[in-house]
Amino acid sequence: MEVRRLNILVRGTNWLGDAVMSIPALVRLRRHFPDAHITVLSSPVARGIYVCATQGRTPVADEILVHNSKERRASGFLRTVKALRNRRFDLAILFQNAFEAALLAWVAGIPSRIGYDAQGRGILLTDKIMPLNSPRHQIHDYIQLVDAARLRFSAEEMNFGNYRGDLPPSPDLCAGPEQKEAAHRLLNGINAECIVALNIGATNSEAKRWPDIRFAELADRMVEEYGVKIVLLGTQAERAIAERVLEKMTARGVINLVGRTDLEALVGVLDRCDLVVGNDTGSAHVAAALGRPTLTLFGPTNEFETAPIGPRAEVVRIDGVDCARCMFRTCPIDHRCMTGITTDLVLERARRHLNR
Repeated sequence: MEVRRLNILVRGTNWLGDAVMSIPALVRLRRHFPDAHITVLSSPVARGIYVCATQGRTPVADEILVHNSKERRASGFLRTVKALRNRRFDLAILFQNAFEAALLAWVAGIPSRIGYDAQGRGILLTDKIMPLNSPRHQIHDYIQLVDAARLRFSAEEMNFGNYRGDLPPSPDLCAGPEQKEAAHRLLNGINAECIVALNIGATNSEAKRWPDIRFAELADRMVEEYGVKIVLLGTQAERAIAERVLEKMTARGVINLVGRTDLEALVGVLDRCDLVVGNDTGSAHVAAALGRPTLTLFGPTNEFETAPIGPRAEVVRIDGVDCARCMFRTCPIDHRCMTGITTDLVLERARRHLNR
């Protein structure tokens, strides 16, 4: 008798970095259920990451759906519910911790709903996973949900690991022809020996930003000492920051792409770079997953939980700051966790990637 193919919905994350960190869990889900039909329900922001992941070495999904929870709330919600009902899912795995994610799966009639018991949504879940109080990398949060699904749908013995001390697996992204072509157009076909991207902003968190003057100093010294080509990256909302950095620089010929890259172009540009230096943002996670040398500057956020993971990804942080990892979006004192990261320190960490 033919066994019906398991139909799985994964509610993906809303943000770029979170989406990258969920990729190892999706790879694990595909390995757990190689014959299942897997659909990812994504936010518009994260969609491109999941598309890239489906085109990688392990195609993690068969279909990507988009749900924008911020636009036309009632009509958009009902439209998504209808789309989910029509697909008759057997299982929903909720990477997103929002109440709405569980409500969507419940209203859509998905019989098995696995997620963390957060935001009062436990009553809507068939399998409630309790969040751990001890710190661990966010990648393990997503993997634990996938393993819970395997435990429910398989009688096989499983070795889950402890999800705490285990080294998180590295997300894996590949830039495709479209991403590379988009980057080629934006970079005007430059053939520089070494391209360094500086990610100068940090969405919704002023405290995560390294001072403008330090980015300017770093760029000038890299140009002067190594002859690199500097590319500035950031969102449309960070164009003013880019202008301040450029005003403080003496070097010329910088390519300012702040506010000019959609996700497709961003992936292509980061893939083209020989080094990426910047704040704790989604772009750092993308660069690390592409295997690019990445230096990410950490101050108020916790690198043990959200550091970009990749074969050449490194964290830059100073020791001895008692209030570090405070998670504040605006520093109430003197921003010492970030201002204490000197230009010399970052340049020293970058040298081995620039000495060719």
